[in-house]
Amino acid sequence: MSLRVIHCLVVLLIAVTLIPAEGLTQPASERQACAAGEAQAVVGQPYSPDLAERARRTAGAREVQKVEPGGAYTTDLNADRLNIEVDRAGIVTGLRCG
Repeated sequence: MSLRVIHCLVVLLIAVTLIPAEGLTQPASERQACAAGEAQAVVGQPYSPDLAERARRTAGAREVQKVEPGGAYTTDLNADRLNIEVDRAGIVTGLRCG
């Protein structure tokens, strides 16, 4: 192998090791979790599991929870959870993360 080829391989190896892996450039605490505003288009639509999944993906959340009037829910805050608020008729009235 010529010195020129070896030099090119060394430069390529250095370049590859300097490229950060996707998602590892920020600490987990700084990564954007859920963004409810991105999924606001579902407000006013009838709730369905399919709508909830689409909203979850659009918001970038890991979990989704349907919040109904008078329902009992966990009080723990989870930045990766999209809460879909519905009225008694099952129409989506709002979205929030937490």
